Amino acid sequence: MGDTASFGGGWIFEEGLRPFCESVSEFCGYDFDDSDWLAIDNAMPRTDVEEPDGWYDYPLAGRVPMTVQVAADPGSSVVFVRLTGAPDDRTRAQIEAALHIFSMYTVR
Repeated sequence: MGDTASFGGGWIFEEGLRPFCESVSEFCGYDFDDSDWLAIDNAMPRTDVEEPDGWYDYPLAGRVPMTVQVAADPGSSVVFVRLTGAPDDRTRAQIEAALHIFSMYTVR
């Protein structure tokens, strides 16, 4: 495990935010449920990627502790995401693959 760092910054389609969070949680060994989603979903209207304090941080306290950070991009159909933590190489690769997939495809 490396030092805690921010990584994986980018955007995904907004309808993919919950499945993205569920996927990252699975990779980290965290049991993401409806209450986790409600916390993130309820916070999204108060976020704005253009504002310095416009991000919402949500901890995923699993086998590999991570924090998912999200911010809306008002007027678009995307959400900006980044993560902080100290994932092992495998977990980091899984998360980066998920970021790539969720930025290329919409999930319905």
